[in-house]
Amino acid sequence: MITNNIFSSLRLRQIINDLKRRPVDASKDLSLNPKTFDKYLKGKIKIDENFVRKAVKVWPVNISDFINPKYQKSTNYKVMRFKDSFKTKRVMKRGGKDYYEYRDTVMDRDAPFRPEWIRELVYVKSNSPNEKDLKWNRGHLLHQLTYFVGEVNFYYIDKNKKKRTAVMNTGDSMYIAPYVPHTFASRNRKCEGYIVAITFSDKITNEVQNEILNFDKKKIKHVIFNRNFKGQNKVTVKKFEEKQKKTKSPLHIIELAKNKIIKTANFLQINVKKNNNLNLINNFHQYLYVLSNNFKLQIEKKNINCKKGDTIYLKPFTNYKLKKKNTKILVAQVESIFNNEALEQLFHIGEKNFSRLIKDNTQWFKQ
Repeated sequence: MITNNIFSSLRLRQIINDLKRRPVDASKDLSLNPKTFDKYLKGKIKIDENFVRKAVKVWPVNISDFINPKYQKSTNYKVMRFKDSFKTKRVMKRGGKDYYEYRDTVMDRDAPFRPEWIRELVYVKSNSPNEKDLKWNRGHLLHQLTYFVGEVNFYYIDKNKKKRTAVMNTGDSMYIAPYVPHTFASRNRKCEGYIVAITFSDKITNEVQNEILNFDKKKIKHVIFNRNFKGQNKVTVKKFEEKQKKTKSPLHIIELAKNKIIKTANFLQINVKKNNNLNLINNFHQYLYVLSNNFKLQIEKKNINCKKGDTIYLKPFTNYKLKKKNTKILVAQVESIFNNEALEQLFHIGEKNFSRLIKDNTQWFKQ
């Protein structure tokens, strides 16, 4: 089996099964010798671009249907240290003046997150959204959850198209929807404040963008914008509240900004009250930003010592523990492909068929 090929023989078997083709039928469709096709099917011959081009021309399938999921190796988690984040810093100018200092934080090809650490380099003397040094963007496609550190102002356009200012401090948070114009500035003369801007894709992915291109855009717009959807505020601002209920749990979970546009996403600050061995696991993509030095994290069975500013990405279904007392961490959770509907359908497929679902390289009937 050729495992490092970008196209997968396993997917080829699934395709011909779905099309109700035996190997002899499929080889005839593609004008191939049946023995040669069998070698493609068993991974003894590499499926190349010419093979895929011919297949998508003959069959009602997409190029992406042939992609080998094992082509790019990945792990359950990824860690980016503060020192490595610092090395990525770059200053962005707006209107000819230094405006933001950007730094990368942890990113992974399998994650929906494109998060940045951003220091605001423009000082404002007032909280007016009309300050002359402010430079507004046009908004962006990705959703954004933001955690504030220091004296930072958040400016945005509200639903009435009016400029607004949110005066933010450490622990405050916000959500902003796609394509809402906004900007940030510092109320501190030394410009020491910064934000952790967790931008991410949710339901509107590249796949949806591509589908829109392939359909009648006028009809799509008619169907969408004549639906009776309830309008939502596109911006949520939440001031930090460290209210604590009496509980025996070692974790104090503080809910940060949330919005009904992304009902399933969660934004949390978790304070570890005492040394903890509670195992956590869920079906979300998770982004973690460490807010304390000497933070101790266990991922699967590996212990990881973290410093403030370290960032971690966790794949869905990854076991982890927040270990050390009197430490805290920022957590953003975004729904994965394993949403409740998918989990329910997998349940009905059944435990016995689960292995077959993952690696089914047999014909759908016995000869």
